[in-house]
Amino acid sequence: MRRDTSPLARGPLPVQIGGRTFLLTWRPAAEWTTVQSEIDVIRFLAEEDRSTIGRLILEGVVQPDNVAKAVHDVLEAATGRRWWEGQRLLSMSVQPEALGHLTLAGVDPWQRSAYEWCAATYALYTKHADEKARLRFDFQLSIPPRGYEDDWGSEGGDDPEAVQTALAGWMGG
Repeated sequence: MRRDTSPLARGPLPVQIGGRTFLLTWRPAAEWTTVQSEIDVIRFLAEEDRSTIGRLILEGVVQPDNVAKAVHDVLEAATGRRWWEGQRLLSMSVQPEALGHLTLAGVDPWQRSAYEWCAATYALYTKHADEKARLRFDFQLSIPPRGYEDDWGSEGGDDPEAVQTALAGWMGG
């Protein structure tokens, strides 16, 4: 579920797990770049909230899949993109060359939101790309990780005809 969050927002993000709402305080992009798995986002919550979520899982009230879905929703709200796209852009942003360009451009990950940081990273990677290269980058970014293929087209996502047209264009057809 994609949430519309202002790229400049600095408020807490709601995390819905087991019928409860936990609030994740605003974190700078630098902290979001450390996210490698769902548990990394859960660690951003207050200790009391982490304990409550742990109890909900142990008592069988909440399944781990529900926690992962909640974390994916938070990643989407924080980055303004599908969760895997945001996670990829965050990961790409700390590669030496990309980080160097972002640093030279004066983009400070300790002052920017994950939303802004992902936008800056995307702009860096597509800055000099022609339409074909940009479409290829967008397509590669949009491919969900293994096991999440069903999420690709959810909520009015990618149009299969547009994907087919783009692929034909890349192949020269």
